[in-house]
Amino acid sequence: MQILIVDDDRAARYALSEMLSDLPAQLVLAESGEEALRQMLRQDFALVLLDVRLPKMDGFEVAAAIRSLERLRRTPIVFMSANEDRRRQPRAGADPYFRKPLVPELLRSTIVSILARGALAPFRSAADPQRPAIQGRA
Repeated sequence: MQILIVDDDRAARYALSEMLSDLPAQLVLAESGEEALRQMLRQDFALVLLDVRLPKMDGFEVAAAIRSLERLRRTPIVFMSANEDRRRQPRAGADPYFRKPLVPELLRSTIVSILARGALAPFRSAADPQRPAIQGRA
C-alpha cells in the first residue's frame, strides 16, 4: 500500500513523511501537481495527501485531473492548506480538508480511517470467514 504526499515545500514533505512514517504504507513524495500525476499514472496509491497551494497546477486542478481518469477516480484525496479555500473542494471531489498547521493525531486518525474503508471494500460483498483478517483486527 502506498500514500502519495504532494507539497512543493520540502520541509512540509519531510514533516509529513515523519508524521506518517509508522503507518503500514510506503510514502512517496512529489513536489508538484505534474509530478503527482506522473506518479499516479505509473502506480496505484491508497491515498493522496495534496497541498492546495502548488505552483503552476494547484491542488484543485490536480484533484480534478485525477477524478477525470477512470482508473484513479476512486483514489481518496485529502487536501491540506494554510489558507481556507473550500469553495472549490466539492467540485474537485476530495475527501477531508485540513488546515495547516496540521494536527498530527487528527490527520493520522483520518488517514487510518480512510485506508480501513478501502481495505474493507472487498469484504463488503460477502461475509467469508475464510478470508484473512485485516491488519489490526481480529
